[in-house]
Amino acid sequence: MTQPDDRDPSWASPGQPPHDAPPPPHGAPPPPPPYGGQQPPPPYGGQQPPPPYGGQQPPPPYGQQGPHAPLYGQQQGEDTTWALAAYLGQFAVGFIAPLVVYLARKDDSPFTRFHGAQALNAALTYIIAFIAAFALIIISVAAKAPVGMIIAIPLLLIVAVAHLVYLIIAAVKAGKREMYRLPAWICWRMVK
Repeated sequence: MTQPDDRDPSWASPGQPPHDAPPPPHGAPPPPPPYGGQQPPPPYGGQQPPPPYGGQQPPPPYGQQGPHAPLYGQQQGEDTTWALAAYLGQFAVGFIAPLVVYLARKDDSPFTRFHGAQALNAALTYIIAFIAAFALIIISVAAKAPVGMIIAIPLLLIVAVAHLVYLIIAAVKAGKREMYRLPAWICWRMVK
């Protein structure tokens, strides 16, 4: 029985050139992987990258995903809680709740940034409408003309009820992880 020669091309492993084969020209594509789809071992001295910790790929950073991209694991529930706090916190502490949410989370999540900014815009719009209606009432009392009060009080009540209703709608939509946009007349886009 004869021993195979190391230079015999039939003795080379599949997918690798024989030992005495000339090297591929510079810039040529690498040879295809052998049958079975396995990559050949790295060359001598080369190192293969270690597998990711836990065998899973880490989620991409926020800057590399779109505003509607799904979030991962704990981050998704945390973002929903912050978005809800921006809307529902207004019932307890007014515009301070959306301001805190916006400032604390604006760089962490596009979802929380959107809802924090929108809740802050809605709160600021309501404050501006309240100040304008209150000024109209003061002016009408000083001028002893009831026309200003007849216009301002119903207008203020309509804006207050609409603000309350839209805060609840927006909180429900944020709880479902939807990017719901409030109407512009109840939420002027001042903070982006």
